[in-house]
Amino acid sequence: MIRKLGLGVLWAVLAGLASVPLWLSPPQPDVLAITAAQYEEDGAWQAVTLPRARREAGGWEHYRMAFRLEDATQRYLFIPTISQRAIITLAGEEIADTEHRTTMIGLASGITALVPLPPRLLQPGENVIDVHLQSIGMVPAYLSPLYVGSADQLTPYYRSRIFLLEYLRLMVPAGQLLMALVVMVLWLYRPQEPLFGWLALMLVTSMFIYLGMMQDLVPGLFTLMPYLHMIGSSASAILMITVLLIAGIPPPRWLKLAALLVPAGCIVLGVSGLVSASQLVMFVNAPLNITGLLISLGITGWAAARRVSEAWLLLLPLLLAALAALHDYLVVTGRADGPIFLSVYYRPALMIGIAMILMRRLGVSLNRLDNANAYLTQRLTEQEQELARLHAEERREAARRTLADERRRLTADLHDGLSGHLASIIALSEREKSAQVERAAREALDDLRLVIHSLDIQDRELPAALAGLRERLERQLKRMGVTLDWSMARLPEIAGVTPSQALNVLRILQEAITNAIKHGQATHISVQGSDDDGHARIEVENNGLPFPRNPDRCGTGLNNMRRRIRALDGRIEIEPLEQGTRLTLWLPRQLPESSPE
Repeated sequence: MIRKLGLGVLWAVLAGLASVPLWLSPPQPDVLAITAAQYEEDGAWQAVTLPRARREAGGWEHYRMAFRLEDATQRYLFIPTISQRAIITLAGEEIADTEHRTTMIGLASGITALVPLPPRLLQPGENVIDVHLQSIGMVPAYLSPLYVGSADQLTPYYRSRIFLLEYLRLMVPAGQLLMALVVMVLWLYRPQEPLFGWLALMLVTSMFIYLGMMQDLVPGLFTLMPYLHMIGSSASAILMITVLLIAGIPPPRWLKLAALLVPAGCIVLGVSGLVSASQLVMFVNAPLNITGLLISLGITGWAAARRVSEAWLLLLPLLLAALAALHDYLVVTGRADGPIFLSVYYRPALMIGIAMILMRRLGVSLNRLDNANAYLTQRLTEQEQELARLHAEERREAARRTLADERRRLTADLHDGLSGHLASIIALSEREKSAQVERAAREALDDLRLVIHSLDIQDRELPAALAGLRERLERQLKRMGVTLDWSMARLPEIAGVTPSQALNVLRILQEAITNAIKHGQATHISVQGSDDDGHARIEVENNGLPFPRNPDRCGTGLNNMRRRIRALDGRIEIEPLEQGTRLTLWLPRQLPESSPE
């Protein structure tokens, strides 16, 4: 709502400023005014009233004005508007030629002059001034009323006219050139947007009609002006293409071709001499320009009625441009007085409309980008929260699985080890065999310590677990009179060690040593670690009875060892010797992840 109100106020101010040339006339100096003149036609003088516009363009005209002075002091002659060149004589002596200062033509038709009147040529009483007026191009000759006064009286009015008729006009092509460069850069960075390309082309081609302002810099430019107007007329077709794009309507192919072919055809006809170049401009290009403006205005009005926002931004500038074009055409055809073309003054309104469209598109794009960023940020936050929730659930689930696996493992280990020892203790206690009860209790306690110690084992800490097993075995074997030779210095590092995997290795070694004592009556046991072709190898060798090569059945202990070695992704081999048995255990350097048993 605030944006619409602001745009409404802005366009109301612009409309008020743009309408000023239509109803406000510049103030006139409060000095001696000359409005009566004699006009020479066919050798005869006839009385005329100033301002006066001749309907015929081109050629010379002669005006004579008389004025009275009280004294012959320094005076200045101020002519607010001349079209297009004036040679001024006082008492038969030339005192000024406006061509020496500027000869701006084309849309810059109309100049002003402030001429000092030499005191030596003035006299008290009646003085006579002759003005030889030349019109250039297709603009009719025009002479405004003349004013005689002092420099202090006339200079402010002269400077205001200089600003309006020269400086302000030169600002327009400079601003349009800057706008064309900006739009061209936009199109180069975003070539997929056809509106930017057509806008840049329209701004460039419409600048050809301003080249008449460069007459002082390029003296031969006058002969080229009709052809420059022909090239500039392509802007009317491009304008229709532009408003169609703004209205969301694809421009037809023939209209795009017309923007090139119509000016080219007029140039060919003018150069060939079949038709006068000035007549082509007057009766072909100028009407086509006005028609293009009116059609563009109609399309824009239709789009505005359909609530196309950008059409509203261009509606008022196009309306002013169409009114100015009609006024200028009436001036050229002699149906309106005055040499001043309004199109050059209303061009900034059209540029402001184009700039507002570009800024609106930029603002809309930035708003969409901000909205997209906000949406993506919100979605990212939601996804992060969802991932955090899922991660937390996964961690809780993993903790539950780990706890359940450890419970099952501990249950199995306690069942395999401690429960057997306790059963032996109960059976022996019933028979009152105290020595055997003590040994069984010690074995149960050692087994429980083995399970508890394995819970503290971390990755790459298998040597520490083996060292703990060695300490317990040495005490047990020493009491039993069995010597133990233990060496793990050459055992390579094993990664991926978990408490359950460490306990599996310890159980296998414990079972091998227990079997060597119980079934093999060994008195010496050797445990050696080494590196075997990328695997870790542990050998347990005893001097007891050899293990049978083809045993009738496998005991529970051997089955447990094989089950545990499969969980470690390793292998085990039991080899009878001439005196004793050797058990070889191969483990991978990277143990697999633990799985519940």
